[in-house]
Amino acid sequence: MKTYVATGNPGKLRELKTFFAKSALQIVTPRKRIELDVIESAPTYEGNALIKAHAMAAALRERRVSAAVLADDSGLEVEALAGRPGVHSARYGGPDLDWPTRRAALLEELRGIPPYRRKARFVCALAFLETEREPIVVRGEVDGYILESERGTGGFGYDAVFLYPPLGRSFAALSEKEKNAVSHRHNATEALLAMLHERG
Repeated sequence: MKTYVATGNPGKLRELKTFFAKSALQIVTPRKRIELDVIESAPTYEGNALIKAHAMAAALRERRVSAAVLADDSGLEVEALAGRPGVHSARYGGPDLDWPTRRAALLEELRGIPPYRRKARFVCALAFLETEREPIVVRGEVDGYILESERGTGGFGYDAVFLYPPLGRSFAALSEKEKNAVSHRHNATEALLAMLHERG
């Protein structure tokens, strides 16, 4: 089933294509890029994923394209910051910051906080829209800690400051295969595939 992804993030797109490679969903992006001018105003990842999914579906209808749509909203929640940055993760510190600056701002805010109080989790919500069927929205999470400095050069977003305890390395220090086996996006994908299988 051809499924258009509502994301401009190449890292997310690459991961989603990997996760769905052996499923019935064929993950694609429009040949002519669609700029989704959406305001992610929902207080939850699930709500924002639905906003993006509906916006993509509407843009496709304008092009007379009828297809399934998949949207992702994800973020980092830090216990010592009462769950921030949360749904504002991609805009933490200001909407125009690049990711190295954003990570540096997070580490600065956590300066002096001991390792045991640096618990965090990545959260991913996926919203799947199929013509004339009820939306499916799922969530995946993974627990870890925020490091005191960046480690690793892979991944994207906050991966370089997120320690995954079972492997003792940051997400940015894991291989793609290692990260993709345990990540929040992987867990959300598995939940979505199970729901699609159940729905038939």
